[in-house]
Amino acid sequence: MDDSDEIKAARRHLGRRLAQLRKAAGHTQHSFARLVQYGRSSVANTETGHQYPDRGFWTRCDAILQTGGVLAEEYDRITERARQQRRRSAIQSIGAGPWPVPPTHTCPDARSNDDGSVLWECEDRIDARRLTLKSCNDNDARLAYLEDEVGRAIADNERLTPAALVARMRPLRVYVDQLMGGRQHPPQRVRLYNVAAYMSGLLGALALDLGAFRVAYAYAAEAFDLADAAHQPDVQAWARATQSLIAFYAGDYHDALAYAQDGLCRAGTGPHRIRLTINGKARALARLGDRYGVDQAVDDAFTALSDCPSSSQVSASLALGAYCQARTAANAATAYLALGCGKDVTAHLTTAIDAFDVAGLRGPQALSRLDLATAYLRGDPDPEQAGALALEALTLTADQRYESVNQRTRQFLATARPFAQQPQLRQVAELLHDRTQIGARTPPALPSPS
Repeated sequence: MDDSDEIKAARRHLGRRLAQLRKAAGHTQHSFARLVQYGRSSVANTETGHQYPDRGFWTRCDAILQTGGVLAEEYDRITERARQQRRRSAIQSIGAGPWPVPPTHTCPDARSNDDGSVLWECEDRIDARRLTLKSCNDNDARLAYLEDEVGRAIADNERLTPAALVARMRPLRVYVDQLMGGRQHPPQRVRLYNVAAYMSGLLGALALDLGAFRVAYAYAAEAFDLADAAHQPDVQAWARATQSLIAFYAGDYHDALAYAQDGLCRAGTGPHRIRLTINGKARALARLGDRYGVDQAVDDAFTALSDCPSSSQVSASLALGAYCQARTAANAATAYLALGCGKDVTAHLTTAIDAFDVAGLRGPQALSRLDLATAYLRGDPDPEQAGALALEALTLTADQRYESVNQRTRQFLATARPFAQQPQLRQVAELLHDRTQIGARTPPALPSPS
């Protein structure tokens, strides 16, 4: 076998090794081609030795398959042998005689010390290192796609059912995790960590909506750890707000307050301080009975809102920017309701309900109606109007069954106990029983991403 045949055989062997590693990792040629940014036919031809891509391809394969660089190292060995063969052929073609082949660490421009040691490396090795520096398994287009996807998903929260949005997000989160196993330049790595943090935080909020509290806690903690690892205070603050939200609905009000306060330390004067103050701090303080603290937090939130207005009429519940006027007012109402301040509740909900109705966001529509219904049971009670609002709230979310709506309905019914014989209130209790019974028969676990 001459040198040319030997190199062809080595390339075929490298292709077969790639195929073995790919299959062992559970990738098809189609799925693997997307990850390495090559066509499926190119991957197939490479695996059979009919195509021989450049070094960047092999470094991406190593990163995705987590081989520790064995494919690129083999590529380097084959390339070096081919280079040596070309040099021997060139020498022989000019009749230069049987000159010895230079060792692999030398090159024509190498300069040596008196003791024979080489002063610098061969240019081929320098070029190979440059290619390694430039090669990574991410690029700006891919990162922009992921950032756009997570932004759209956060905007779609409360518009799609939690299960539908989970099914859309989980495969993307797995894809991001695969990319994180590769190599990126520092700015790209930060962007990738940010995307992963937002995805995990969103999945945590969706798990909360489905009543899977332990999963929600785990996702939200992961979101903060990713933001912390990337040293991104703004994303850290966003993740803390999500952790505070989950702790609040889990009934861990001290934890909800602790997460909100830590988030405020990280948020500084950024837009997340509004959500952390009103959704996290004010509501937790209300559950802990601190009226003075609630008044201060509500005042701080509306002051921050005037300094940092939202760019939309109704912001997303997990807003990447500032909370809007409607959400700030609705959360203030929830806080005052827990303190028994009915007048403050109705004042704040007047504009919030109108905004949520215009936006068509069923979760906020239902929650604000339940708060208003509970307020109607206090002072000069109107159980009929309260029952009508509660029925409307459950009807709005009949196909979504948010855990937050279920909890708020239970709180409403506890307040309505003196009027339990009122027909509409009995109907509310029956609807809630049907919703929670369906949830009880189906364990609150996240659906499969298939």
